[in-house]
Amino acid sequence: MGTGQMMLTIGAMMLLSILILRVNSTSVVSQGTIIDSKMGIVSLTVANTYVDYAKRQVFDKAVFDSTISIVSVGDLTAPGSLGPEAGEVYPNFNDFDDLNLWDPAIGRNIVITDTTTLQSSTVPGLFTPVYITSRVYYVNESNLELRVNNRTWFKRIDVYVWTDTSTDTLKYSSLSTIW
Repeated sequence: MGTGQMMLTIGAMMLLSILILRVNSTSVVSQGTIIDSKMGIVSLTVANTYVDYAKRQVFDKAVFDSTISIVSVGDLTAPGSLGPEAGEVYPNFNDFDDLNLWDPAIGRNIVITDTTTLQSSTVPGLFTPVYITSRVYYVNESNLELRVNNRTWFKRIDVYVWTDTSTDTLKYSSLSTIW
């Protein structure tokens, strides 16, 4: 074999090596994208289930208060008091605003670890917990995006879902009304 043939062989081997590395790196990136997509679907499913649970609750505790014959806006829970009453713990809530998990005592949201865990496909026996938190607040009746600090007939819930392995936090919102 001559010098020219040797140079062509070395060049071909270098091109083959670069091609193999490129295919492998593309495969790794694709796997990461697939995992992120799957986690997004799972997060959306968990958030949707959580919102469905919230919407099955009574709009406000004033609705099932037997001492109130006709509920008025003034009878609804004050904006500063939205959240679980003493002794109420998820999933044993009885009204929509109990899902306001903002805790002023600790200055942050209470985080629920979902009992549905995801088994890792890369490490057998490893489970990824799903974390959920939410905020409930009154919204303006003419602009349902605008948070207000007074009682209205509309409450909004923002649900946040993430995992240890996710790169983003999913935010899922829904409205509830007394009607």
